[in-house]
Amino acid sequence: MVVRIVLSVGNARSISSLSIAALIYLMSSVAVAQTSSLIGGSGFANECYQNSQRATQTLGVARQNLEPCDRAINDAALPQNDLVASLVNRGIIHAALQDYVAAAKDYNRAIELDDEVGEAYINRGNLWFLAQRFEDAIVDYDFALQFGVVNMHVAHLNRGMALEQLGQKDAAKASYQQALEIIPEWPPALLRIARLDQP
Repeated sequence: MVVRIVLSVGNARSISSLSIAALIYLMSSVAVAQTSSLIGGSGFANECYQNSQRATQTLGVARQNLEPCDRAINDAALPQNDLVASLVNRGIIHAALQDYVAAAKDYNRAIELDDEVGEAYINRGNLWFLAQRFEDAIVDYDFALQFGVVNMHVAHLNRGMALEQLGQKDAAKASYQQALEIIPEWPPALLRIARLDQP
């Protein structure tokens, strides 16, 4: 379940990407990563980002963690790029709460507002992956790679896992190799390749 979201305050622009292994661990034996967007400064949008970070780090999340996101999103004065990032961050929290429909709505709305937000695509791709709609996941992972995400190696890994689920082992291995070009000796990609190399 995954998009390229950039929020800015003044000249500060930052995006962060973290694995949400616990959510995926509960749903399957495959790890997929979420990405969230950082807003500099303070306020509801920043609190929304912080809550999405907790969700991606499996530190626990509750429905009340959505409130700062709701308030930020409903703020008519919020710049569009911050709105897009807040939608992605709220989507991450919804996904951690296993409300995948609400998460998908947030990712879709973010993409409607900015169709070049890689972080939204990777997060939505993860939702497709969990739904076992691997072709759709690959399309979104490709968009994430095209538009850019903070952790490109994660997008390559997720894409490889979807390809692997479709039986496309050579293409999956190529995606894992691309992840290793970014982060050499990265254990998740190495483990996937080793598993594919087994007879």
